[in-house]
Amino acid sequence: MESNSKSTMPCAACKHLRRRCTEDCLFLPYFPAAEPEKFMAVHRVFGASNISKMLQDVPVTDRGDAAASLVYEATARLQQPVYGCVALIASLQKRVFQLQSELDEVSATTMRLRTQLSSALSFIVSSPQSPPLACAAEEGSSHEHNKQLQQCQYGYSYPQMKDYYTEL
Repeated sequence: MESNSKSTMPCAACKHLRRRCTEDCLFLPYFPAAEPEKFMAVHRVFGASNISKMLQDVPVTDRGDAAASLVYEATARLQQPVYGCVALIASLQKRVFQLQSELDEVSATTMRLRTQLSSALSFIVSSPQSPPLACAAEEGSSHEHNKQLQQCQYGYSYPQMKDYYTEL
């Protein structure tokens, strides 16, 4: 014996309101039976009749977002009875401003350090530690020749420059 009526699991709204849930139930897509706390929060803050009216006033394509917003607002309102989600928004805005000021401070420090590094590098290049040496590099490998030329031109070798930077 087959039954023509399709048995569906009641949505959280119909289960909470103790009524029969039909296939065309307005609450079924947005308040599944697996998540009864969502409907209970929304019902406690707005009431089932008002939820039904609000969802009917919204186009079908936007009802999912509207239901999610109702759940969010109701949850926030239960946690913060006076300010609701506005308290969370204000808290998040305050955190954004704090992070922005921290980012500004870090950016300023980075710019200051870059300027100091640039000044130090220009100082090193413009005023060598010892007077330039006369370069009398013998013909050899081009790598050795370049190394000797740089050492003669600036008056110090790379290991000396490395030591200079570690002292800063």
